[in-house]
Amino acid sequence: MHSTMVDTVAEIESFLDTSIAAIKGLVPIIWVQSKTSLVQFLVGGIGVLVSYWLLTISPSQDPSEPPLIKPRFPVIGHLFGLLNHQVNYFSELFMRNYLTIATLPIGNQKLYVIFDAPLQQAALKAKDMDAQSFMVDFVPRIFGVKQGTVDKLLGKDGVHPNIMGDMEQVFKSALSGDNLQKLANTTLATMADTLNDVGSDKGTKIPNMFLWLQSLLSRSTSKALWGEKHNPFKDHQVIDAQWDFESHLGPLVLGVLPSIIARRAYVARNKVQSALLSYFSARHYETDPSTSYFIRARTRLLKKYDLPDDELAKNEVAITLVATTNVLSTLFWCIAEIWTRPDLLQQIRAEALRAVFGNSQKALSGEDMGARTITIPAIGLDAKCPLLASCFRESIRLASQIVTARRVLKDTILTDPVSGNSYLLKADTNVMMPAKVVHRNTAVWGADAEDFNPRRFMWEELGPKVERQRKAAFVPFGGGKHMCPGRHFAFTENLALMAALAIGFEIEGLDKSKLKMGDSKRGETAKPLPGMEGGEVVLKRRKEWEAVQWEFSC
Repeated sequence: MHSTMVDTVAEIESFLDTSIAAIKGLVPIIWVQSKTSLVQFLVGGIGVLVSYWLLTISPSQDPSEPPLIKPRFPVIGHLFGLLNHQVNYFSELFMRNYLTIATLPIGNQKLYVIFDAPLQQAALKAKDMDAQSFMVDFVPRIFGVKQGTVDKLLGKDGVHPNIMGDMEQVFKSALSGDNLQKLANTTLATMADTLNDVGSDKGTKIPNMFLWLQSLLSRSTSKALWGEKHNPFKDHQVIDAQWDFESHLGPLVLGVLPSIIARRAYVARNKVQSALLSYFSARHYETDPSTSYFIRARTRLLKKYDLPDDELAKNEVAITLVATTNVLSTLFWCIAEIWTRPDLLQQIRAEALRAVFGNSQKALSGEDMGARTITIPAIGLDAKCPLLASCFRESIRLASQIVTARRVLKDTILTDPVSGNSYLLKADTNVMMPAKVVHRNTAVWGADAEDFNPRRFMWEELGPKVERQRKAAFVPFGGGKHMCPGRHFAFTENLALMAALAIGFEIEGLDKSKLKMGDSKRGETAKPLPGMEGGEVVLKRRKEWEAVQWEFSC
């Protein structure tokens, strides 16, 4: 591995030296041409100077900084690589160099990339690594919030304190105890209604399973968050606009003429913001008792920062999106992997039956269950259904392609907890931590790291050493104090839904040849490629379970 890296660097250095020498060699030729054309001399001279500058400029590199990976094409090679290959570019760099951490020069700037899970966790816990700097840069562009609003919230206006500490407390309170139970109950009740609406004869025809799950998650989650009566996402056109915004928001990052360059995302964003503005203007978060604690507490806190309703509406576009985007893809892939493996489905069905019914011979034998209500206990399914939980984690591992970003606030020494090697990270430099690299690392996950293995997270079968190693390399939720606060809620609701589907339903027609995972564009979880969502399916009640009504308990 080391020799490969050395050879690659040597080739790049040789290319640079040759290129610079060639440009220098052009000078006398241009000078000869200048004797017949002054314009040619000026144009050629400028070309030489620009080319020479492009080939020789590079940021300074301290020997204590992470090893340098020079671009194959000088100066802007890494930038082109990221634009062309997106998150896969980090995987390509890792496979070519096998470094735990590296410095990428881009123009006269640099970027640190951490490819190793333990080192990523060390960086996420470092006190001088900041996530908020990216909010200042991107929130106004993506969500249309005024810069002054962001400055208020981050305590940069000289008047207000930084909101993040109080907001973390809102998340902790909202996603624990009775508040979490209420969220889960409302979400799962909507899911139960959808299952109970499935006809006992022909079932429910679903043209696109991914879009069906998208609608189900959007309706159930938004109702739990925003309340039942005045939920701004009750109108399915608003849900569609939210996902249209999510799918096309990339050009908004440029911050240039968004209504033209990012027209589709811009129009969709405005539609969602308009619905939210009506909600906040009418103060439904105060008057509707079904509104979640999270929305009430978050809105009250934001109001302390003197946010007018229109700015509040812009800022809160992210709430339902964040709560559903990554959950949707992982749920889809888990269902797709299980329901296209009949033997695996039978094992999970048996496991779920035992978790719900214990040793009830009637349920386990497949006798007619009659007209009765069956309650799926959402709490504790992780332990009672270890194979189902392993499948869900495996789906997360493969689909999660997040790139966690931090900015170094001041010169920092980062130490690898495994090797003990230390690296100097310079102030004002960005750090990228790609999950896909660590989630597909064969040294951790085995030779089949690119494939779905339903038993990859069956800890009792693997032993404590492998469990510790894989838990450290499982990073879909970030780390440190910014770890995703809703991860337990999402895990609970998804296992409960899949347990009910496994016990009482068949998904007919799901075509494995029409399933293909796309690559993440912006570090989100991977969606299926268009037209590769598994084809048209029919959700049908299982024989002898046709008259069952479903509910969930938390």
